[in-house]
Amino acid sequence: MSKHERRFDPKSLEKLEAPDRGEHFPIDKIMDAAGVCGMLNVADIGAGTGYFTLPIARRAAPGKVYAVDPSPELLDVIRGKLAADGAPQNLELVVGEDSFTGLPNSSCDLIFLSAVWHEIDDHTAALREFSRIAAPNAKLAIIDWSPDGIRPPGPPLEHRIARATVETVLEEGGWGVVKSDVVTTGTYLVVGQR
Repeated sequence: MSKHERRFDPKSLEKLEAPDRGEHFPIDKIMDAAGVCGMLNVADIGAGTGYFTLPIARRAAPGKVYAVDPSPELLDVIRGKLAADGAPQNLELVVGEDSFTGLPNSSCDLIFLSAVWHEIDDHTAALREFSRIAAPNAKLAIIDWSPDGIRPPGPPLEHRIARATVETVLEEGGWGVVKSDVVTTGTYLVVGQR
């Protein structure tokens, strides 16, 4: 498989704004389970069009939220949303990769990935980067599509990674698993902590 073959194509951004997205990725339920609360500095890795970024920024205020995505086009969508009245002002847009975020050392209390883990080519390199940007006691929340879910929606079944595999990779990478649960019939959440 070629590098980035599983990465989301920005030309399909309407999928990130689909009306049924909340059925698979219920924002409040996931933010509660991931421990998103005020005063946290959060990196939303693979922020896309800001589906989670903007609600996280509202909840984490006055903490800072970094919307990290390799696609300037998708970050432009978030930039447009930030121009609206009442948009959160504690957000910074960052063109970056999972293995090179460009964020400062020890800058994040929570590293958040939604529907991104299955796209990462090198989990070891990504976890090394997440450890670098993690503040003491930081958490890493991974929300992704279950391989035993149905399709569509979501990525091809062969791209999906089982929750148990995510747990093993986190443990081997120095992130103790503190929570692992089903979110919906097609998605799960795993939370690791340094």
